[in-house]
Amino acid sequence: MFLAIGHVARDEFPDGAHRLGGTALYAAATAAKLGVPTALVTRVGPMERDELARACAELGIDLRALDAHATTTFAFRWDDQGRRILRLKARAKAIALRDVPRDLRSADALVFGSIARELSEDLLLGEAARVSVLAAQGMLRTWDAHGEVRPAAWDRAEADIRALSAVVLSEEDVAGDTALVERWSRVTPVILTLAERGCRMYVEGEARGRCDAYPPREVVDTTGAGDTFAAGLAIALGEGRALEGSCRFANAVASFGLEGAGIGALATRDAVERRLG
Repeated sequence: MFLAIGHVARDEFPDGAHRLGGTALYAAATAAKLGVPTALVTRVGPMERDELARACAELGIDLRALDAHATTTFAFRWDDQGRRILRLKARAKAIALRDVPRDLRSADALVFGSIARELSEDLLLGEAARVSVLAAQGMLRTWDAHGEVRPAAWDRAEADIRALSAVVLSEEDVAGDTALVERWSRVTPVILTLAERGCRMYVEGEARGRCDAYPPREVVDTTGAGDTFAAGLAIALGEGRALEGSCRFANAVASFGLEGAGIGALATRDAVERRLG
């Protein structure tokens, strides 16, 4: 079984449209499309609860929705250079270990999906799965009084990750500071995603090689690429693949997510294996 834990997000766009997102939802959708029995533990507000329930039902995801006054909500815009700028408009309360149903605490693979520092310390350190991967983007974010999201230091990184199987970060998350990545990898392996260049593995304080990306047929939307990568990595590690082989599998999984908007382009296991082959 695959388990994803983290906030679902309501992503709002300048044209007035919105879409449900967030690392945990993307990871759960990825696993479900790959044919793995999947559960999602998240917080969602009353306005989005039915929409999320329908999306999970269509994918066969076992949704365990925790109450929230509002769904964690981001407003998206882009600057003149095409860089994404986020404003946090609402944030659901954190998720703790006590919020995870006991029947889900023996998953083969787990992705913790952080988007707004919503994962409690006891959750990250608790016994919840055989293999656990943290997609750590949200641990490196903060926001001002107006909700503008900006980079932040992850002061508790070494303590937070010591019980995990791996951590996934992007170059953008750490602003290219590989010294941080090397330091954290002394505690647990860290995979740094490199966009179209694939990913680099860091283990025991040093880089241990790079895995090339699998080119998509076309790039439609890069949102969620790191989330789908994290899901692929956790599934492959849970199936007993070595770290490098798991990263190659994750690269293939993530390449499909680039080919469409939202979760609609995610691939089946057969499609991923064909691309690997």
